[in-house]
Amino acid sequence: MKFKRFAAVLMTLLVFGMLTSTAFAATPKYEYGFDGSIGGAVVVTREGDNEDGGNAGTLPTVNESVQPQFGEGVNGQALYLDGNYGLLLDAKAVGETYTIAFWINPARFSNFGPFIQIGSDLLSTNNTATWLNITKTDWDGDSAPVIWSRNEALDAWPWYQKAYFSCGGGYQIPKNEWTHIAVTVDGSKPGMDPVLNTEVAGTVHSQLYINGELFGEGPVAKGTFSGDAKVYVGINCWDIIFKGLMDDIKIYDKVLTADEVKAAMNEPAATTAASTSSPKTGVVSYAAVFGLGAALLGTGAVVLKKKEEKEDK
Repeated sequence: MKFKRFAAVLMTLLVFGMLTSTAFAATPKYEYGFDGSIGGAVVVTREGDNEDGGNAGTLPTVNESVQPQFGEGVNGQALYLDGNYGLLLDAKAVGETYTIAFWINPARFSNFGPFIQIGSDLLSTNNTATWLNITKTDWDGDSAPVIWSRNEALDAWPWYQKAYFSCGGGYQIPKNEWTHIAVTVDGSKPGMDPVLNTEVAGTVHSQLYINGELFGEGPVAKGTFSGDAKVYVGINCWDIIFKGLMDDIKIYDKVLTADEVKAAMNEPAATTAASTSSPKTGVVSYAAVFGLGAALLGTGAVVLKKKEEKEDK
């Protein structure tokens, strides 16, 4: 009897830990596991690149003749971009407030070359260009990721890494290694200039997490993921196309907490053939947990099965 009670208590503690890390993790609106499939995304390429790989401004278009490539990922397989193509995700705009999280393993860096580019009217056809570029810059030492954004109509063009217009002298994630990046955008809070302690016009608050830890915060232009905004992976209209691996891209319609960012980092993305906005994380209610646990051990415990985790130019 004593052993049974001890085992029950031990199982209960284990369950609480798993509930915290798995069952109550935030549910992505869209997610892409790249386990041999790009889901509902499509391959896009760009015409007119110069000899250095840049472009004067051409919108990427679908190219069915190019097949996506895959390599070894953090969880199963990952998307491999060879510097000649990118992806256009099938994710729809989720509004002013969102989080995007992903694993990245860059083979090279280039100034302004996109890891992820979100936005609409990118070429300013209607004078309403609005975008966010998770990228590399040399504005304050060689730095990546830098969160650079624009809202043409509001004349907002901020960037940050550690803080507004600051990379703290420069920090760059390593090449040929996996790094997890998460960017939150909170439409309910204004973007701030920490030096002047004033609001930055036309912006909202954003935070940057690297490997599950808060790294910096600053302003992001309003409206970057509203209207008909699209999500491009590794490619935009102007800059050198990304070369390297990407894995487990997740898009949320909320600001993740620090704990939720860690959960997003540690939980593999769904590997279904297409992305979907339906729940994928298998949230379990307290009633179900304690009911099943009582049936098994008489004390409210249950075992949850987690998914298997398996050059500069």
